[in-house]
Amino acid sequence: MSKIIPSLSKMWLKITNLENSLFPQLQASLGVLSPKEEKLIKILDFAQIEQFICDTHVTNIPKDRVPFARAFIAKSVYNLQTTSDLIDRLKIDRTLRVLCGWRHASDIVSESTFSRAFKEFSEINLAAKTHDKFISKYLSDIIFFYNASDATKIPLREKPLKVEKEEKKTKLKRGRPKKGETREPIKPTILNQQKDMQTVEEMLSLVSTKCGVGVKQNSKGNREIWIGGKLHISAVDGDIPIAAFYSGANVHDSSVALPLIQETSKKVNYLYDLQDAGYDADIIREFSQKHGHRPIIDINPKNSQMLRDKIQLAEDEKKKFEYFNLPQSSDIHHYNQRSMVERVNKYLKDDFGCDKIYYQGATKVASVLAFGILSICIHQSLKLVT
Repeated sequence: MSKIIPSLSKMWLKITNLENSLFPQLQASLGVLSPKEEKLIKILDFAQIEQFICDTHVTNIPKDRVPFARAFIAKSVYNLQTTSDLIDRLKIDRTLRVLCGWRHASDIVSESTFSRAFKEFSEINLAAKTHDKFISKYLSDIIFFYNASDATKIPLREKPLKVEKEEKKTKLKRGRPKKGETREPIKPTILNQQKDMQTVEEMLSLVSTKCGVGVKQNSKGNREIWIGGKLHISAVDGDIPIAAFYSGANVHDSSVALPLIQETSKKVNYLYDLQDAGYDADIIREFSQKHGHRPIIDINPKNSQMLRDKIQLAEDEKKKFEYFNLPQSSDIHHYNQRSMVERVNKYLKDDFGCDKIYYQGATKVASVLAFGILSICIHQSLKLVT
């Protein structure tokens, strides 16, 4: 507890200084600040994204990249979908322009220059590095109860990678092979390969980031098909995203479960891993326990009548307990907290500019999402103390 209080106090002190000293000065020169502008100022001040920007060009030095980085955070906070929308807003909104670092509307450069800057930021993982730094500085000492993981679909305007169909192999008979017969060894699944790996980078090297075709069943039981990718997110109490990895749409959710657990465990302390039936695997449960957490994962029937009966029995018991107002298993209460990662998905698409992504290429798409995750993380963290 002695460590947690200074972490929150540090955030509270910084917010107080902003509201009591910086805001009055800005209002004196720019006029009354709107809630959206105050929100942007706080996120920019806590992010300190400029610390990861450096120009090493000897000739043809590009324009200062700091205003561009601040502008892309503003694009996320203001829920702007395209770079052209951002440029138009900067030209007419003096307060936003000054907060990003430009004085006059004539200082705003062309869309192609913004795109070149964004390409540079994507290549150096600028938003992801800033996100990690913020967590290390303000959240690493806090003990959270829950870590919920889930994936959300990311539709793109891009052609999916063409997958070549393998030639249909002759069906082998069950049992031992005949004398002299050789059979190809069964290729281990991604999960089986990942469980013996030590680093997150090794695990993610098995996960494709190419544009693919995704299929999933929604809450109403209908199939959804989209072209693009997925964003796999781990979020802790307070709807704070801690880790996020981008993959192709055809990647199964469980293939990114181990990297999410390992990365989140490295950044913050928490007690429970909460995941839906898509992560139902003993490898994931054992990996979570190995890192000192208690996994609570929904059961996937997997075409087993025995499992279906078990799930139905649990549902019937739950209804009876609710009818008689009796206390239920604590695991049910814990699992219900998984909705926080679904709220993060909602914030990302509805409030932080990631509803429609027009960039192409996994690196740029992941960077757009990373700026959204960074903004959500800081905004939700500030709610801990305000």
